[in-house]
Amino acid sequence: KQWYQRRVRAIDTLQKVLKCCGLNKTDDWKNYNMTSPPASCCEPNADSCTYENAYQEGCYTEITEFVNTNAKYIGFGVLAVALVELLGMALACYLRRHIINRTEYEQPHAA
Repeated sequence: KQWYQRRVRAIDTLQKVLKCCGLNKTDDWKNYNMTSPPASCCEPNADSCTYENAYQEGCYTEITEFVNTNAKYIGFGVLAVALVELLGMALACYLRRHIINRTEYEQPHAA
């Protein structure tokens, strides 16, 4: 039951933020025997949510448009994370080499 509520919240949030309804169109909700679409398909100030006053654009279209519009920013973000990872690996290798070299040349102190 908890996984179901998480899915419902995720879909509601997606529909509210992107102002979309259903996968391809509002009528997709009719396939689930719903008499009206979820409230997240309508403007927050709507008295009631019906198929007539719901967002008509499907969420697949909105997500595709969002990704295409922001692809370069998404790409730069991925590239930045990759560079940080590579820098971390390089520093870890440098530190390892430094520690190994130090222990080879330092003699233990005699007591």
